[in-house]
Amino acid sequence: MFNRYLLSIFASFLLFSQQSQSDEFIPAEYFACYSNSNSMSMSPSGKYITIVSQPRDSKCDIEPNLQKYVEDDYRGGKLTLYNTENGKTTTLTSGKGNSSVSGVSWVSDERIIFTTSPTNSSAKSIDAYALWGMNIDGTKKKKLFTLKQIQGTIAEPRLTSLLPDEPNYVMVAINDRRGAIADYYKMNVFSGSRKRTAMGPDMGKEEAMFGVVEKSDGTPLAAIGNYRDEWRIWRYFANTDKWEIHFTSKCQTPTFFPLSGFEDKWLVSGQDVTKSKVFNKDNDKSKLFLYDPDERSFELLYEDENYDVGGPTGGCRTAIGGASIDEKTNELIYVSYYGEKPVRLFFDDDVQATNDMLEGAFPDQIVRPVTWNTDRSKVVVSVSSSTNPGDYYYFDKENMILTFLWDRSPWLDRSKLSKQKHIQYTARDGLEIRGYLTLPVNSNGKNLPMIVHPHGGPNTRDTYGYDPYVQFLASRGYAVFQPNFRGSTGYGAYHYISANKQFGKTMQDDITDGVYYLINNGVADKDRIAIFGGSYGGYATMAGLTFTPDLYAAGINYVGVVDLELLQEDSNRNSRRFGYYYDELRLEWGDPDNPEDMPYIIETSPLRQAHKIKSPVLIVHGAQDPNVRLVHARKLANKLDSLGKEYEWYVEPYEGHGFRGEQSTLNLYGKVETFLDKHLN
Repeated sequence: MFNRYLLSIFASFLLFSQQSQSDEFIPAEYFACYSNSNSMSMSPSGKYITIVSQPRDSKCDIEPNLQKYVEDDYRGGKLTLYNTENGKTTTLTSGKGNSSVSGVSWVSDERIIFTTSPTNSSAKSIDAYALWGMNIDGTKKKKLFTLKQIQGTIAEPRLTSLLPDEPNYVMVAINDRRGAIADYYKMNVFSGSRKRTAMGPDMGKEEAMFGVVEKSDGTPLAAIGNYRDEWRIWRYFANTDKWEIHFTSKCQTPTFFPLSGFEDKWLVSGQDVTKSKVFNKDNDKSKLFLYDPDERSFELLYEDENYDVGGPTGGCRTAIGGASIDEKTNELIYVSYYGEKPVRLFFDDDVQATNDMLEGAFPDQIVRPVTWNTDRSKVVVSVSSSTNPGDYYYFDKENMILTFLWDRSPWLDRSKLSKQKHIQYTARDGLEIRGYLTLPVNSNGKNLPMIVHPHGGPNTRDTYGYDPYVQFLASRGYAVFQPNFRGSTGYGAYHYISANKQFGKTMQDDITDGVYYLINNGVADKDRIAIFGGSYGGYATMAGLTFTPDLYAAGINYVGVVDLELLQEDSNRNSRRFGYYYDELRLEWGDPDNPEDMPYIIETSPLRQAHKIKSPVLIVHGAQDPNVRLVHARKLANKLDSLGKEYEWYVEPYEGHGFRGEQSTLNLYGKVETFLDKHLN
């Protein structure tokens, strides 16, 4: 299972592996099969690694039973102990039935705590879920905490820090008093007895906890809440065991989030709110600051002129990134954010040096630390790229030994996968739009059939890396274009806020302008372009077919919205099903109860404007979709029927908002391949 290599010879091994070529077509099931998404935790000394993996062999073997959301051999977590000194593995739990493990933490080199999450139907009572303590030799096993439901939330302990001077104890946060809010305890890892050391913040039922920051001793420092579209930063005072609201701001105004810190200094991401209460060119992007909570002063540490540095992104949704905290010491290791690729800002010179060394060993790959030992001389890293679903390695820095652990998708021949590259173009109103383009491997990149693949959300973004949908499409000869249109996160406040009430308008123009950019640069054949997106991307698909009907030869609407009033009827309008940023959603979608917004909702509705559609559409939906309900697909099909428009219908009865099962995903690939081949080739 594991192979060892000296770092000095690893580069030549990597080159040899990449030179193996094959001209065989990649089977669709290779993209549908679950990857080996194992989770790992290293012991304090680095001698052992616990691995939680699926209780099955590492192979692509799809179970055809569609009535199961997840196949039997992928349910549960098998717990394995790996000895880094001799390479031996020991199975601690089988991962089946009551022995399924969902999370593990080390408390010493001899003892672990882990959570069991049963998979067999007879054990589905909440009482069967528990936190256990056990020595790695299997002795002194003890149930420490039985998970329970509190106010609709599962109550379970979360490790916040080890206590090196008291090896029988750890610091934990447990939400068993109030479901959404955890209090802090010192817990005995052999008996489960505990003593509360700090209370959680006094948030009301309508306030959502978005994050909490703890000090290195595992006690609280600050918390982030959102109450009816208002960000709230809470501060904890240890001397009184009291929390106070330290700062508030409405969504779509400047704010900041604490990431790490001490009593007198916080590391925060966001805007210097002492300079302006509104966004402008100087504070459009989130920056990294050292913040004094007593003086309420900001000292700039780092900024990127093009991207938000983690944390806030101009609204109620947040950018990708944040603080990476050591699971054993609760110390800050790095802050990450997303540019063209992930960026990591290290706060330890030795860790930075280790990272630089590994990035040198894996050129053109994303190297991500997964777990460290206490002194960080040993590390497990994930190595990935757009053509590499992910490899895992153990690195012993002292002895300069790199050990290959496993490949997430060993059935995939990386030489047949297609590289993703970053692109940038200017929208018609001057806004810079960034995105990604994937060209089929071995193509000349000219005059290709192209699939426009807008992301969902819309307040998220596409990122660099392996994407099975993109690679499937590229393997069939299509260029794939992924635009991060306005409203995508991580590009600053203006980019985010300028999407308010712009569904089907400037948001869609950003996509259209990108398509013309690729046509004019000779990449895309103007007569062979389709659009295929899910959720909001499904809306963008239908908007593209409706409002630019001559641009696309076909479209695939995957669990997509077709009408903004219908979307809000699904959520009962006045409910908070879509989260605690209810008011911001009305800024983006329009309010059906406001007569002034109805013209916008009608004008941008693909359902109400479906008479403009000229090209065929494949309608794909999950019958159990709780977010965009099946009524969207049904009403669209009925409307297209009444207009005599061409469409195909595909609904999976046991799937929801996006397909998860291997067999249903494989079925989707088959439908997509046949549909695109019919209309683009």
